[in-house]
Amino acid sequence: MPLRDDIYNKIKTQIIHGELGQGEKLSEIELAKTMGVSRTPLREAFRQLQMEGYIHVLPNRGAYVSKLPPEEVEEIYSVIALLEGYAAKRAAKQINHVELNKLKKLHDKLHFYASRKRYQDYIEKNVEFHRLITILSGNKHVTKLVTELRMRIYRYRVISVTIPGYIDIYASQHKKIINALGEEDSILAKKYMEEHVNFVKNILVSFLKENTNL
Repeated sequence: MPLRDDIYNKIKTQIIHGELGQGEKLSEIELAKTMGVSRTPLREAFRQLQMEGYIHVLPNRGAYVSKLPPEEVEEIYSVIALLEGYAAKRAAKQINHVELNKLKKLHDKLHFYASRKRYQDYIEKNVEFHRLITILSGNKHVTKLVTELRMRIYRYRVISVTIPGYIDIYASQHKKIINALGEEDSILAKKYMEEHVNFVKNILVSFLKENTNL
């Protein structure tokens, strides 16, 4: 792997998981020293991160981790709802019993983690649940696009599951999606998936607008 790509992946992962906070300045000198690299591949990585919206560079001021306004978070979730709705519709037409059982087991774990407020475990299994449905759609482009979009809002997904009173609702909504998939009802699978993602979106965006410091 080229050095630039390695640097890019490390910084991107730190941003996605909140290790580098929104609005935080990225010092070329400090990062180059910490990573043991020269500033040339670091700047190349910065350019890629800027193109993808993870950071923004201000003339004569340097690079900063981008902060997504609630409106942009809302737009991204809306696109995810459409893509995952499409994926669920396709998955319903070709899912088999083995794959359906995988989803059911993931759902059981999600309920378990939700009931015990094990947020990080819930998030990890939720990623698996949604990703599996996109994979079952058989459309690699949809899977890739959804994965990229969900990475962009990873930090906000963490926030969404910790908003009091909603994690159990999120988990229970998965059951309706699974039932529709099991019945091979593509129309309902699409409907329930879109409703689920949009429900999370609406709760999260309202919360972000009320808490502008996040």
